Amino acid sequence: MSHSILAIDVETANRDSRSICSVGWSLLVDGEIIETNQLLVNPEEDFDAGNIRVHGIRPSDVWDAPALPEVLEQLYPTLRDVDLVMAHNASFDMGAFKKAIAKYDLYTFPTIEYGCTVKLSRKLYPGLPNHKLNTMAEYLNVPFIHHDAAEDARVCALLMRDMMQKTGIHDPRELHRYTSVKLGKLAY
Repeated sequence: MSHSILAIDVETANRDSRSICSVGWSLLVDGEIIETNQLLVNPEEDFDAGNIRVHGIRPSDVWDAPALPEVLEQLYPTLRDVDLVMAHNASFDMGAFKKAIAKYDLYTFPTIEYGCTVKLSRKLYPGLPNHKLNTMAEYLNVPFIHHDAAEDARVCALLMRDMMQKTGIHDPRELHRYTSVKLGKLAY
C-alpha cells in the first residue's frame, strides 16, 4: 500500500503567527522524498527585526510575492491527496495556518489531519538531549540550514522516514497510534 506525507514548515514576519512569509514543504511518498520546495509569501504585515535575524527574509524579498491565499491554492491538490500532513512542532505551524486562514476568510481550505514529529521523536528517541530540529538533523547526519522553510520541511520528512524505518510501521497514522501520539485537525 502506498503512503504519502507532506512535511510542511512556515516562517513568520513578526510575532503574530498569522504573518506567514514563507511556506516550505517536502513530499515523502513510500519513503522517498519526491519534491522539496518553498514559496515566499507576502504577509501583508510588518516585519520584526528579530524574525528577520532568525530566517533572513526581508520585506524587500516578499514585496512582489503572492499573498497566502495564492500560495495555498497551489498546495490544495497535494494537501487533499496526501495521507497525512506533518510538521516539526506542529502546534506552531498549524496554529499559524489556522490564524492565516481566518485572516483571509479561506472557507474553501480543506480540513486536514496532521501529526507532529517533535511529539513522535520524544517517544521514539528518548535518549537525545532534546528534540529540536537541528538536533534531529544532527542525529540523522544530514546537512541542514535551520529556519529555511524548505530545509525544515525536508528534515521533518527525513525524520518521518527514519521513524517509519526504525519501527517498521510505514502508515503514518498507524505510527501515531503505536506511539500514542494524537493527530490534530485543521479546519476553517
